[in-house]
Amino acid sequence: MGRSVFELYPFFRRKDFTLFKAIDTGRIIVNQLQYFEINGVQHKALNSAYPLINETGVIGCMVMSTELRNSSGTKISRPGTSKYNFNDIVTQNQTFLKSFDKLRRLAASESTILVFGETGTGKELISHTIHANSPRRSKPFIIQNCAAIPENLMETTLFGSVKGSYTGATDRPGLFEVADGGTLFLDEINSIPYNMQGKLLRVLETNTVRRVGDTDDRQIDVRIIASTNEDIAMLVNNGRFRKDLWFRLNVASFYVPPLRERIEDIPLLCRHYIEYFNAIRNHRVSGIEKNLMNFFMQYPWEGNIRELRNVIDYACNIKSCGEITYDDVPDYMIHRSAYMEGEETSGNQSMQVSMGYQQVQPGRSLTDQLNAFEKEIILNAYERNRYSITKTAKELKISRQTLYNKLKKYSVT
Repeated sequence: MGRSVFELYPFFRRKDFTLFKAIDTGRIIVNQLQYFEINGVQHKALNSAYPLINETGVIGCMVMSTELRNSSGTKISRPGTSKYNFNDIVTQNQTFLKSFDKLRRLAASESTILVFGETGTGKELISHTIHANSPRRSKPFIIQNCAAIPENLMETTLFGSVKGSYTGATDRPGLFEVADGGTLFLDEINSIPYNMQGKLLRVLETNTVRRVGDTDDRQIDVRIIASTNEDIAMLVNNGRFRKDLWFRLNVASFYVPPLRERIEDIPLLCRHYIEYFNAIRNHRVSGIEKNLMNFFMQYPWEGNIRELRNVIDYACNIKSCGEITYDDVPDYMIHRSAYMEGEETSGNQSMQVSMGYQQVQPGRSLTDQLNAFEKEIILNAYERNRYSITKTAKELKISRQTLYNKLKKYSVT
């Protein structure tokens, strides 16, 4: 490209790169954990760097890199490249549209903002819009799904670490340092363990961060946007969330309504996503069949816009042209609708209804059928727990990280 890596990523530092460490020191570096970013998503790799040396000194370097699977849910937007803005919010709901004036004023301020709303309503889109219309729009925008961080990595992910602080620890900045000068969006902040909330409060109050294993504080300048899909006041009353942290986060707030409060947007959103999937798959789906649209208008959409998008995604995989019909939507919608209409009378019967279609299918591999059955179990539990990762993981008796990985595996977002 003919450009320095530091021109492309001005918030990275030379000393953080395995390649430059080896060039600058002339020493071989083996199995160094390296963080990097592609298309807004943070990746990590295990790097080994071997400097090439002749009589004049270091003349180059060879790096062997093995990418490690990323499961921390971190996204980094390049400076000045927020993915979304006001014109990306698809709505004709007058109440929601009127709230945009408030959102513009909040974006222009430097205040901490708490975005609250149910899962799948578009809180991340709102956070992008805030950053894109803020004085920090040309600075880094970091997104972290707090529910995706394993509890034992929470502190180092947010605050960083110093070499030697624990086995395998390296000098690594946390997300607060990476976001310095810009905006850090803490998605599902209600998932942060109680014992971490006090440390987060200290960072917000002092504008300093201390890496794990360090004795010195580092000054930071970060704007915080946080989101929650649970009622934090109720969490405070139940002893699951610190009242002082809630007050510190709730300097300004913005409510994202669920889809059931803006049903006039359902046809608009369907058209939007059909056009999107037609474009990327070169399909010619023309719309939604009238009876199915009537069904959509009455369906509860507990997964909100995310659920609607996934339904259209599924249908546009099944259908390549013409109108989407009942035959093209996921089975769970029809079964769930039947249950909600009172056709079943017990919890066991409702479970049979929602899972009954998973019969043995000749010609389909055992692995595929087991995966389909596992996906259905997870989807049912996820819906019963109102799309709370913490509650669903507890019911299924698996870790939050395992559940998060399975949701990604089955494209449940």
